Amino acid sequence: MYRLYHHPICPFSRKVRTHLAAKEIGIELVQENFWERKKEFIAMNPAGTVPVLFDNGNAAVIAGSSVIIEYIEEKHKETKSLLGDSVVERAEVRRLQSWFDEKFFHEVGRYVLNERYFNRYFSASNSPSSEILRAARRNLNSHLSYIEYLLESRKYLAGERISVADFAAACQISVLDYFGDINWHHYAPAKDWYSLIKSHKIFSDILKDRVAGIAPSEWYAKLDF
Repeated sequence: MYRLYHHPICPFSRKVRTHLAAKEIGIELVQENFWERKKEFIAMNPAGTVPVLFDNGNAAVIAGSSVIIEYIEEKHKETKSLLGDSVVERAEVRRLQSWFDEKFFHEVGRYVLNERYFNRYFSASNSPSSEILRAARRNLNSHLSYIEYLLESRKYLAGERISVADFAAACQISVLDYFGDINWHHYAPAKDWYSLIKSHKIFSDILKDRVAGIAPSEWYAKLDF
């Protein structure tokens, strides 16, 4: 049994939860407000970030979404790999996972999260900066266009079957979609792909996530939106 320290609005936590659901691995979820920097949590992960996985079987603490996914893939080789079967497939899945975990998050996701959510705790002003959100949306346009470029020759982002690359991208996008920051009318192919991901049973718990004091967009949990 595993215990996952996570936060419901964290895209990296969502990615790990989706991966574990796809592997049909049971977990105990523990919500962690990581910015509070509790001693017990910092002792597990000095970086003070989520997600963190605790493996009850060997008392191992695994920190970082990509590291957790690699750990689970190595430990549960009896299940279908979600990193790809060949060395080339795995390289492409890892490349795209890194793209969305790093480039997408640093150019889009972190700005939206800061303005829509974290500034409630760390800023004197509760009003999001329209200038910052506009800049994030401009960057988002480029990333959604890249997704559509990939989908011109693939069913899923890294190939013909769902993979960690799709989890990484969809979980970043799901956070933006929670706040209603994507105009899907301009991105039909990306919308169709995201709708496909949302329709998977493995994504159903993500769509149930709610953040106290902030209601999701009206289409957030809808499969046909």
